Amino acid sequence: MFSIRCLRFGIHQNPLISRKTHGLPFNSQRDFKVLCRVKMEEKGGVRLAHGKGETESHGLLLLRWTKMAWSNMFGKYLLVTNVVGSGLLMVVGDVIAQEYEYRRGLRHQDRFDTDRMYRMFVAGALQGPLHHFVYNWMDRIMPARTPKNILKKILIDQLFMSPACIFIFFYSICYLERQTLEATNKELISKFPYVYLLDWMTWPAAQYLNFRYLDTKYRVTFVNVCTAVYNVLMSYMKHDFGIHLPLEGDLVESSEMTFAPPNNPTSPETQKKV
Repeated sequence: MFSIRCLRFGIHQNPLISRKTHGLPFNSQRDFKVLCRVKMEEKGGVRLAHGKGETESHGLLLLRWTKMAWSNMFGKYLLVTNVVGSGLLMVVGDVIAQEYEYRRGLRHQDRFDTDRMYRMFVAGALQGPLHHFVYNWMDRIMPARTPKNILKKILIDQLFMSPACIFIFFYSICYLERQTLEATNKELISKFPYVYLLDWMTWPAAQYLNFRYLDTKYRVTFVNVCTAVYNVLMSYMKHDFGIHLPLEGDLVESSEMTFAPPNNPTSPETQKKV
């Protein structure tokens, strides 16, 4: 009867308030258990609702910040993104190369050479502005994604951008290694044919996907991701681990013959005269 009366008159489920309001007798033991159960359910429901709402609010806030950061990275601060991304992904490729060299026993120093990683970062960051401005320029003068324009962009990239990036790569790293200009030129001449051939084998297909399907703001990032894999071989060739380059041997031999002193007593010509 009491429950029916509560439902009929819309009385709150709290039994203590209901009995006190309507002058009904109070059963302390039973009503105390009912009151405790009601209070626990109310607190549990409030806590559950609060936790769920708090989780949803944090998720929405994180999503909002992610969208804002993404729009700034590939909008207002696109140049910074391209420069820093070029340097960091160059380091990623070098770290993979160093790990391979360490496991193969090609290096006996520490597992990771931080000075070498710094030089690779600088070399990659210097290429970032070149990629940024040239890709924006090509998309501005050739906006249509026709096969003809894509072919033109690939040729510009291979005939001009690739040699420029190779020069920046070798001269910047050799400068940070404090090599002389003469030694840098010799290294570049000996390794350029192999690096450029590797470039032609790798980049035309990747750049077709880049120019055909991606927007301008994502071009440098796509190139940097591909470069992270490409730079594994670049770093491997740059630091002379396990690669025999015939042109380099011929160049060293010719340079030794050219710069050999004429009064060297151990040279064959001097021995013949004696």
